[in-house]
Amino acid sequence: MSYLSELAGANLGVAQAAITTLATMLTIGVAFLSKPSVATLYWSCGLALSMVATLGVVAGDLNDLESLRRACLGILLGAPALLWSGFRAFWGMRPFGWIGPVFGASAGVALATATDITVFVVAYRMAYFGASVFALLLFLDWLRVPARRQDRAVLPLAIVSVAFFAAGVASLGAGVLYPPSGGDDFALQRPVSSVGMLIYVACAMVAILGIAIRDTSFARTPATQSDWHRFEDVAADRLRRAQRTAESWSVVYIQLDDAADIRQTAGAATFAALSARLEREARAIFPADSEVGTPPAAGGTVFLVPRPDAVVRDCLRAVLQRVPQLDVDGRLAIRPTASAGWAPASVLGYDLDALVYTAREAAGLAAEKGGDRWEKVSAALVEGLLNRTELR
Repeated sequence: MSYLSELAGANLGVAQAAITTLATMLTIGVAFLSKPSVATLYWSCGLALSMVATLGVVAGDLNDLESLRRACLGILLGAPALLWSGFRAFWGMRPFGWIGPVFGASAGVALATATDITVFVVAYRMAYFGASVFALLLFLDWLRVPARRQDRAVLPLAIVSVAFFAAGVASLGAGVLYPPSGGDDFALQRPVSSVGMLIYVACAMVAILGIAIRDTSFARTPATQSDWHRFEDVAADRLRRAQRTAESWSVVYIQLDDAADIRQTAGAATFAALSARLEREARAIFPADSEVGTPPAAGGTVFLVPRPDAVVRDCLRAVLQRVPQLDVDGRLAIRPTASAGWAPASVLGYDLDALVYTAREAAGLAAEKGGDRWEKVSAALVEGLLNRTELR
Protein backbone atom coordinates (compact mmCIF):
# COMPACT_ATOMS: atom_id res chain seq x y z
CA MET A 1 0.00 0.00 0.00
CA SER A 2 2.85 2.39 0.74
CA TYR A 3 4.25 1.70 -2.72
CA LEU A 4 0.94 2.69 -4.29
CA SER A 5 0.84 5.80 -2.17
CA GLU A 6 4.24 6.81 -3.46
CA LEU A 7 3.15 6.04 -7.01
CA ALA A 8 0.22 8.39 -6.58
CA GLY A 9 2.56 11.17 -5.53
CA ALA A 10 4.78 13.52 -7.44
CA ASN A 11 6.05 11.10 -10.09
CA LEU A 12 2.56 10.08 -11.25
CA GLY A 13 1.37 13.69 -11.13
CA VAL A 14 4.27 14.85 -13.30
CA ALA A 15 3.60 12.04 -15.78
CA GLN A 16 -0.07 13.00 -15.97
CA ALA A 17 0.78 16.66 -16.46
CA ALA A 18 3.27 15.83 -19.22
CA ILE A 19 0.87 13.55 -21.12
CA THR A 20 -2.12 15.90 -20.86
CA THR A 21 0.00 18.90 -21.89
CA LEU A 22 1.40 17.05 -24.90
CA ALA A 23 -2.06 15.80 -25.87
CA THR A 24 -3.52 19.31 -25.63
CA MET A 25 -0.75 20.88 -27.71
CA LEU A 26 -0.99 18.25 -30.44
CA THR A 27 -4.79 18.31 -30.55
CA ILE A 28 -4.96 22.08 -30.86
CA GLY A 29 -2.04 22.30 -33.30
CA VAL A 30 -2.70 19.29 -35.51
CA ALA A 31 -6.48 18.89 -35.25
CA PHE A 32 -8.20 22.17 -34.35
CA LEU A 33 -6.01 24.78 -36.05
CA SER A 34 -5.58 22.78 -39.27
CA LYS A 35 -9.17 21.45 -39.42
CA PRO A 36 -11.41 23.57 -37.18
CA SER A 37 -14.79 21.99 -36.49
CA VAL A 38 -17.21 21.37 -33.65
CA ALA A 39 -15.59 17.98 -33.01
CA THR A 40 -12.02 19.28 -32.80
CA LEU A 41 -13.23 22.14 -30.59
CA TYR A 42 -14.73 19.73 -28.04
CA TRP A 43 -11.65 17.50 -28.18
CA SER A 44 -9.37 20.49 -27.60
CA CYS A 45 -11.51 21.72 -24.71
CA GLY A 46 -11.63 18.26 -23.14
CA LEU A 47 -7.87 17.77 -23.24
CA ALA A 48 -7.20 21.37 -22.17
CA LEU A 49 -9.51 20.80 -19.22
CA SER A 50 -7.63 17.64 -18.27
CA MET A 51 -4.31 19.49 -18.54
CA VAL A 52 -5.38 22.41 -16.34
CA ALA A 53 -7.04 20.14 -13.81
CA THR A 54 -4.00 17.86 -13.63
CA LEU A 55 -1.69 20.81 -13.08
CA GLY A 56 -4.05 21.98 -10.32
CA VAL A 57 -3.90 18.56 -8.62
CA VAL A 58 -0.09 18.60 -8.75
CA ALA A 59 0.02 22.17 -7.40
CA GLY A 60 -2.34 21.24 -4.59
CA ASP A 61 -0.19 18.25 -3.66
CA LEU A 62 3.05 20.22 -3.65
CA ASN A 63 1.65 23.16 -1.67
CA ASP A 64 -0.62 21.23 0.73
CA LEU A 65 -3.71 22.94 -0.71
CA GLU A 66 -6.23 20.18 -0.14
CA SER A 67 -9.24 22.15 -1.35
CA LEU A 68 -7.53 22.98 -4.64
CA ARG A 69 -6.45 19.37 -5.13
CA ARG A 70 -9.95 18.03 -4.49
CA ALA A 71 -11.64 20.60 -6.70
CA CYS A 72 -9.28 19.82 -9.59
CA LEU A 73 -9.81 16.09 -9.12
CA GLY A 74 -13.51 16.66 -9.68
CA ILE A 75 -12.99 19.00 -12.64
CA LEU A 76 -10.70 16.43 -14.25
CA LEU A 77 -13.59 13.95 -14.34
CA GLY A 78 -15.47 16.23 -16.74
CA ALA A 79 -12.94 15.56 -19.53
CA PRO A 80 -14.41 12.17 -20.67
CA ALA A 81 -17.78 13.83 -21.24
CA LEU A 82 -16.23 16.51 -23.47
CA LEU A 83 -14.32 13.88 -25.43
CA TRP A 84 -17.56 11.93 -25.88
CA SER A 85 -19.26 15.10 -27.15
CA GLY A 86 -16.45 15.59 -29.65
CA PHE A 87 -16.82 12.11 -31.08
CA ARG A 88 -20.60 12.49 -31.31
CA ALA A 89 -20.09 15.70 -33.28
CA PHE A 90 -17.55 13.96 -35.51
CA TRP A 91 -20.01 11.14 -36.18
CA GLY A 92 -22.76 13.60 -37.11
CA MET A 93 -24.76 13.21 -33.88
CA ARG A 94 -26.03 15.76 -31.38
CA PRO A 95 -22.98 16.49 -29.17
CA PHE A 96 -24.59 17.59 -25.87
CA GLY A 97 -21.53 19.79 -25.28
CA TRP A 98 -22.91 21.36 -22.10
CA ILE A 99 -22.79 18.09 -20.13
CA GLY A 100 -19.01 17.99 -19.72
CA PRO A 101 -18.58 21.45 -18.13
CA VAL A 102 -21.64 20.97 -15.90
CA PHE A 103 -20.48 17.54 -14.73
CA GLY A 104 -16.91 18.70 -14.10
CA ALA A 105 -18.00 21.80 -12.20
CA SER A 106 -20.49 19.80 -10.10
CA ALA A 107 -17.91 17.15 -9.26
CA GLY A 108 -15.34 19.81 -8.38
CA VAL A 109 -17.71 21.60 -6.01
CA ALA A 110 -18.84 18.33 -4.41
CA LEU A 111 -15.30 17.12 -3.73
CA ALA A 112 -14.00 20.50 -2.57
CA THR A 113 -16.83 20.94 -0.04
CA ALA A 114 -16.62 17.39 1.34
CA THR A 115 -14.80 18.23 4.55
CA ASP A 116 -15.09 14.76 6.07
CA ILE A 117 -12.76 12.17 4.48
CA THR A 118 -15.48 9.53 4.52
CA VAL A 119 -17.88 11.77 2.62
CA PHE A 120 -15.09 12.70 0.22
CA VAL A 121 -14.33 9.06 -0.63
CA VAL A 122 -18.01 8.34 -1.30
CA ALA A 123 -18.35 11.47 -3.45
CA TYR A 124 -15.23 10.62 -5.43
CA ARG A 125 -16.37 7.06 -6.12
CA MET A 126 -19.71 8.35 -7.39
CA ALA A 127 -18.09 11.04 -9.55
CA TYR A 128 -15.59 8.55 -10.96
CA PHE A 129 -18.43 6.20 -11.85
CA GLY A 130 -20.27 9.08 -13.51
CA ALA A 131 -17.21 9.86 -15.66
CA SER A 132 -16.93 6.20 -16.63
CA VAL A 133 -20.53 6.26 -17.89
CA PHE A 134 -19.52 8.76 -20.58
CA ALA A 135 -16.70 6.41 -21.60
CA LEU A 136 -19.28 3.64 -21.98
CA LEU A 137 -21.53 5.94 -24.04
CA LEU A 138 -18.60 6.64 -26.36
CA PHE A 139 -18.10 2.90 -26.82
CA LEU A 140 -21.80 2.34 -27.53
CA ASP A 141 -21.91 5.17 -30.08
CA TRP A 142 -18.82 3.72 -31.75
CA LEU A 143 -20.33 0.24 -31.76
CA ARG A 144 -23.67 1.33 -33.22
CA VAL A 145 -22.57 1.87 -36.84
CA PRO A 146 -20.42 -0.72 -38.69
CA ALA A 147 -18.43 1.96 -40.51
CA ARG A 148 -17.25 3.39 -37.19
CA ARG A 149 -16.12 -0.03 -35.98
CA GLN A 150 -13.76 -0.17 -38.94
CA ASP A 151 -12.02 3.02 -37.78
CA ARG A 152 -8.73 1.67 -36.43
CA ALA A 153 -7.75 5.03 -34.95
CA VAL A 154 -10.65 4.88 -32.46
CA LEU A 155 -10.31 1.16 -31.64
CA PRO A 156 -7.82 1.56 -28.72
CA LEU A 157 -9.97 4.29 -27.17
CA ALA A 158 -13.09 2.14 -27.54
CA ILE A 159 -11.43 -0.77 -25.74
CA VAL A 160 -10.07 1.44 -22.97
CA SER A 161 -13.52 3.02 -22.59
CA VAL A 162 -14.97 -0.38 -21.66
CA ALA A 163 -12.14 -0.90 -19.17
CA PHE A 164 -12.78 2.59 -17.76
CA PHE A 165 -16.45 1.77 -17.20
CA ALA A 166 -15.54 -1.56 -15.59
CA ALA A 167 -13.19 0.27 -13.20
CA GLY A 168 -15.98 2.74 -12.39
CA VAL A 169 -18.41 -0.07 -11.61
CA ALA A 170 -15.78 -1.85 -9.50
CA SER A 171 -15.04 1.34 -7.56
CA LEU A 172 -18.71 2.00 -6.86
CA GLY A 173 -19.29 -1.64 -5.95
CA ALA A 174 -16.35 -1.64 -3.55
CA GLY A 175 -17.78 1.43 -1.86
CA VAL A 176 -21.11 -0.32 -1.39
CA LEU A 177 -19.67 -3.61 -0.16
CA TYR A 178 -17.01 -2.02 2.02
CA PRO A 179 -18.26 1.29 3.46
CA PRO A 180 -15.45 3.85 3.87
CA SER A 181 -13.91 4.14 7.31
CA GLY A 182 -11.06 6.58 6.78
CA GLY A 183 -8.29 7.87 4.54
CA ASP A 184 -6.92 4.39 3.84
CA ASP A 185 -9.93 3.69 1.62
CA PHE A 186 -8.59 6.19 -0.88
CA ALA A 187 -5.03 4.85 -0.90
CA LEU A 188 -5.81 2.32 -3.64
CA GLN A 189 -8.60 4.21 -5.41
CA ARG A 190 -6.53 7.25 -6.25
CA PRO A 191 -3.52 5.60 -7.97
CA VAL A 192 -5.78 3.22 -9.92
CA SER A 193 -8.03 6.05 -11.13
CA SER A 194 -5.04 8.26 -11.91
CA VAL A 195 -3.33 5.60 -14.01
CA GLY A 196 -6.65 4.88 -15.71
CA MET A 197 -7.16 8.53 -16.64
CA LEU A 198 -3.57 8.67 -17.90
CA ILE A 199 -4.18 5.72 -20.24
CA TYR A 200 -7.54 7.10 -21.33
CA VAL A 201 -6.09 10.49 -22.27
CA ALA A 202 -3.23 8.81 -24.17
CA CYS A 203 -5.68 6.67 -26.19
CA ALA A 204 -7.88 9.72 -26.85
CA MET A 205 -4.83 11.55 -28.19
CA VAL A 206 -4.02 8.64 -30.51
CA ALA A 207 -7.62 8.54 -31.80
CA ILE A 208 -7.86 12.30 -32.37
CA LEU A 209 -4.51 12.58 -34.12
CA GLY A 210 -5.26 9.51 -36.20
CA ILE A 211 -8.51 11.06 -37.37
CA ALA A 212 -6.89 14.47 -37.96
CA ILE A 213 -3.97 13.31 -40.11
CA ARG A 214 -5.50 10.46 -42.09
CA ASP A 215 -7.12 12.86 -44.59
CA THR A 216 -3.83 14.57 -45.37
CA SER A 217 -2.09 13.77 -48.64
CA PHE A 218 0.72 11.70 -47.14
CA ALA A 219 -1.73 9.67 -45.08
CA ARG A 220 -4.46 8.94 -47.61
CA THR A 221 -2.95 9.08 -51.09
CA PRO A 222 -1.53 5.51 -51.32
CA ALA A 223 -4.75 3.81 -50.19
CA THR A 224 -6.94 6.13 -52.28
CA GLN A 225 -4.83 5.62 -55.39
CA SER A 226 -4.94 1.86 -54.88
CA ASP A 227 -8.75 1.92 -54.64
CA TRP A 228 -8.97 4.18 -57.69
CA HIS A 229 -6.69 1.95 -59.75
CA ARG A 230 -8.86 -1.00 -58.82
CA PHE A 231 -11.95 0.92 -59.96
CA GLU A 232 -10.25 1.88 -63.23
CA ASP A 233 -9.31 -1.72 -64.01
CA VAL A 234 -12.79 -3.09 -63.34
CA ALA A 235 -14.64 -0.21 -65.03
CA ALA A 236 -12.44 -0.26 -68.14
CA ASP A 237 -12.93 -4.01 -68.49
CA ARG A 238 -16.72 -3.68 -68.20
CA LEU A 239 -16.75 -0.89 -70.79
CA ARG A 240 -14.69 -2.97 -73.23
CA ARG A 241 -17.18 -5.81 -72.94
CA ALA A 242 -20.13 -3.42 -73.25
CA GLN A 243 -18.69 -1.92 -76.44
CA ARG A 244 -19.04 -5.26 -78.24
CA THR A 245 -22.81 -5.22 -77.80
CA ALA A 246 -23.28 -1.41 -77.91
CA GLU A 247 -24.98 -1.40 -74.50
CA SER A 248 -26.13 1.86 -72.88
CA TRP A 249 -23.54 2.95 -70.30
CA SER A 250 -22.82 6.28 -68.64
CA VAL A 251 -20.32 7.81 -66.26
CA VAL A 252 -21.75 10.16 -63.63
CA TYR A 253 -19.57 12.49 -61.55
CA ILE A 254 -21.17 13.94 -58.39
CA GLN A 255 -19.64 16.63 -56.15
CA LEU A 256 -20.82 18.91 -53.36
CA ASP A 257 -21.25 22.58 -54.19
CA ASP A 258 -19.45 25.31 -52.19
CA ALA A 259 -16.89 22.81 -50.89
CA ALA A 260 -14.42 25.51 -49.84
CA ASP A 261 -17.08 27.44 -47.91
CA ILE A 262 -18.27 24.32 -46.09
CA ARG A 263 -14.71 23.38 -45.11
CA GLN A 264 -14.03 26.90 -43.83
CA THR A 265 -17.24 27.38 -41.86
CA ALA A 266 -17.97 23.86 -40.61
CA GLY A 267 -14.54 22.21 -40.75
CA ALA A 268 -12.98 19.41 -42.75
CA ALA A 269 -14.51 16.71 -40.55
CA THR A 270 -18.04 17.97 -41.21
CA PHE A 271 -17.33 18.24 -44.93
CA ALA A 272 -15.96 14.69 -45.00
CA ALA A 273 -19.02 13.39 -43.13
CA LEU A 274 -21.33 15.24 -45.54
CA SER A 275 -19.47 13.82 -48.54
CA ALA A 276 -19.72 10.32 -47.10
CA ARG A 277 -23.47 10.74 -46.61
CA LEU A 278 -23.84 11.95 -50.19
CA GLU A 279 -21.98 8.91 -51.47
CA ARG A 280 -24.12 6.56 -49.37
CA GLU A 281 -27.33 8.17 -50.64
CA ALA A 282 -26.12 7.97 -54.24
CA ARG A 283 -25.13 4.32 -53.83
CA ALA A 284 -28.62 3.56 -52.54
CA ILE A 285 -30.26 5.26 -55.55
CA PHE A 286 -28.08 4.14 -58.46
CA PRO A 287 -28.42 0.51 -59.63
CA ALA A 288 -26.64 -2.02 -57.43
CA ASP A 289 -24.49 -3.26 -60.33
CA SER A 290 -22.95 0.20 -60.86
CA GLU A 291 -19.21 0.61 -60.27
CA VAL A 292 -18.28 3.33 -57.76
CA GLY A 293 -14.90 5.02 -57.39
CA THR A 294 -13.34 8.05 -55.70
CA PRO A 295 -10.56 9.80 -57.68
CA PRO A 296 -7.53 10.84 -55.57
CA ALA A 297 -7.77 14.48 -54.43
CA ALA A 298 -10.60 15.16 -56.86
CA GLY A 299 -13.36 15.82 -54.33
CA GLY A 300 -16.11 13.86 -56.04
CA THR A 301 -17.52 10.39 -56.63
CA VAL A 302 -17.68 8.55 -59.95
CA PHE A 303 -20.45 6.12 -60.90
CA LEU A 304 -20.27 3.82 -63.92
CA VAL A 305 -23.93 3.05 -64.64
CA PRO A 306 -25.02 0.25 -67.00
CA ARG A 307 -28.49 1.66 -67.75
CA PRO A 308 -30.33 3.62 -70.47
CA ASP A 309 -30.44 7.42 -70.32
CA ALA A 310 -33.95 7.51 -68.86
CA VAL A 311 -32.87 5.51 -65.80
CA VAL A 312 -29.73 7.62 -65.28
CA ARG A 313 -31.81 10.81 -65.49
CA ASP A 314 -34.22 9.58 -62.82
CA CYS A 315 -31.36 8.58 -60.55
CA LEU A 316 -29.72 11.99 -60.87
CA ARG A 317 -32.94 13.78 -60.01
CA ALA A 318 -33.46 11.59 -56.95
CA VAL A 319 -29.89 12.13 -55.69
CA LEU A 320 -29.96 15.92 -56.06
CA GLN A 321 -33.32 16.11 -54.30
CA ARG A 322 -31.89 14.33 -51.25
CA VAL A 323 -28.76 16.46 -50.85
CA PRO A 324 -30.42 19.29 -48.81
CA GLN A 325 -31.59 16.65 -46.32
CA LEU A 326 -28.03 15.43 -45.61
CA ASP A 327 -27.42 18.19 -43.02
CA VAL A 328 -29.40 16.27 -40.41
CA ASP A 329 -28.19 18.40 -37.48
CA GLY A 330 -28.64 21.75 -39.24
CA ARG A 331 -25.03 22.70 -38.46
CA LEU A 332 -24.20 24.20 -41.86
CA ALA A 333 -24.57 27.92 -42.43
CA ILE A 334 -25.51 27.27 -46.06
CA ARG A 335 -27.98 24.85 -47.62
CA PRO A 336 -26.00 21.89 -49.02
CA THR A 337 -26.42 21.19 -52.72
CA ALA A 338 -24.56 19.11 -55.26
CA SER A 339 -23.71 19.22 -58.96
CA ALA A 340 -23.39 16.27 -61.31
CA GLY A 341 -21.84 15.66 -64.69
CA TRP A 342 -23.29 12.99 -66.95
CA ALA A 343 -21.20 11.51 -69.77
CA PRO A 344 -23.04 8.85 -71.82
CA ALA A 345 -21.05 6.35 -73.86
CA SER A 346 -23.42 6.95 -76.76
CA VAL A 347 -21.86 10.41 -77.18
CA LEU A 348 -18.21 9.83 -76.26
CA GLY A 349 -17.60 6.15 -76.82
CA TYR A 350 -16.41 3.61 -74.29
CA ASP A 351 -13.05 5.05 -73.21
CA LEU A 352 -13.09 5.37 -69.42
CA ASP A 353 -10.62 8.25 -69.18
CA ALA A 354 -12.59 10.35 -71.65
CA LEU A 355 -15.87 9.61 -69.89
CA VAL A 356 -14.53 10.46 -66.43
CA TYR A 357 -12.82 13.65 -67.63
CA THR A 358 -15.84 15.02 -69.45
CA ALA A 359 -18.20 14.06 -66.63
CA ARG A 360 -15.99 15.95 -64.14
CA GLU A 361 -15.87 19.00 -66.43
CA ALA A 362 -19.64 18.85 -66.86
CA ALA A 363 -20.07 18.78 -63.06
CA GLY A 364 -17.85 21.84 -62.82
CA LEU A 365 -19.96 23.58 -65.45
CA ALA A 366 -23.12 22.72 -63.50
CA ALA A 367 -21.56 24.23 -60.38
CA GLU A 368 -20.63 27.40 -62.29
CA LYS A 369 -24.27 27.77 -63.33
CA GLY A 370 -25.36 27.88 -59.70
CA GLY A 371 -25.20 24.25 -58.64
CA ASP A 372 -28.02 21.99 -57.51
CA ARG A 373 -28.26 20.63 -61.05
CA TRP A 374 -26.77 18.14 -63.46
CA GLU A 375 -25.18 18.79 -66.85
CA LYS A 376 -25.18 16.21 -69.64
CA VAL A 377 -22.16 16.00 -71.91
CA SER A 378 -23.04 16.94 -75.48
CA ALA A 379 -21.15 17.56 -78.68
CA ALA A 380 -21.20 21.32 -77.98
CA LEU A 381 -19.73 20.83 -74.50
CA VAL A 382 -16.97 18.57 -75.88
CA GLU A 383 -16.15 21.18 -78.52
CA GLY A 384 -15.94 23.84 -75.80
CA LEU A 385 -13.56 21.70 -73.77
CA LEU A 386 -11.33 21.14 -76.79
CA ASN A 387 -11.25 24.86 -77.54
CA ARG A 388 -10.35 25.59 -73.92
CA THR A 389 -7.52 23.04 -74.08
CA GLU A 390 -6.15 24.63 -77.27
CA LEU A 391 -6.15 28.08 -75.66
CA ARG A 392 -4.03 26.76 -72.80
